[in-house]
Amino acid sequence: MTTLLLHLLKTPGLTGAFTPSSRYLASAMVRAAGEVNHVVELGAGTGPVTKALRSRLPNASLVVVEIQPCLAQRLRTDFGGLDVRQNSAHEVLDDLVFPAPAAVVSSLPFRSLPLALRELTVGSIERFLRRVPGSKLVQFTYLPRAPFEASPDFRWQRADWVWRNAPPAGVWVLQRSS
Repeated sequence: MTTLLLHLLKTPGLTGAFTPSSRYLASAMVRAAGEVNHVVELGAGTGPVTKALRSRLPNASLVVVEIQPCLAQRLRTDFGGLDVRQNSAHEVLDDLVFPAPAAVVSSLPFRSLPLALRELTVGSIERFLRRVPGSKLVQFTYLPRAPFEASPDFRWQRADWVWRNAPPAGVWVLQRSS
């Protein structure tokens, strides 16, 4: 908790919480990701969702993205051998292509990101989902509505509501419309 609180105080626009996601929220996000062979985790922070992904999808390739150097290094230390990329989500997503559907599992604080960064990131997520057909974004938010406004060829669906998290959070899935 102390690590996230310090990052929240130093970089409030890039850090969306002062406590790590609960194991219940992490489990709900992995369930919403489904059985996939490729996962990209955005905004991994201190790693509670990373831990759930590695535990429940042990055979999936996992790329973990964390922009804050201290947190990225902690992830490398805590999860040896993990592909951790210390960079912005949009820069990593713009370079990724997978041969099969992937799940992008995100803990990014879209509502608090600076507008320009939010627009870049949403654009990259949508391009990735178009480029890798059948893929989806799994995103949580503390508000009772979709995490951000998506382009008309996408649709949001709430997958779960997790009360055992501080604060409670909704898990949402974004996919291209059929």
